[in-house]
Amino acid sequence: MTATYFQDFTRDNGLPVTVEYSFAPGSEPTYSPMYGADGGDACEVEIVDAWPSTPEFEALCQRQYDIKWVLARRSIWQSCALAWLNLRIWFAGRAARLTDAERERMETWLIEHHEYEPYYPDWEDAP
Repeated sequence: MTATYFQDFTRDNGLPVTVEYSFAPGSEPTYSPMYGADGGDACEVEIVDAWPSTPEFEALCQRQYDIKWVLARRSIWQSCALAWLNLRIWFAGRAARLTDAERERMETWLIEHHEYEPYYPDWEDAP
């Protein structure tokens, strides 16, 4: 299973979005005793999904979660409310669809700024 990461961006129209992305691995580096390590191809970023990063969208998702998972047995009204919330979440997600230019800009930024091992200590600063 490929690891996915999350990053917040602002679309060109001003809507804050959160994108889920992963890296498609390039070729593996090879090692030769005579020449040392030879790097492989660069990794490619793939944006998997994008959704609005607004309190209203978070509230819709929380209500959906409460009805869908917290309540074990749903009444007909709760099932209708769940269908209505799913529809509203779908429409809000359509508003966060990225254009090709936005996707390219975000992928370029992710390639330049992604930390591959953010929890790895920086040994250069060790005493």
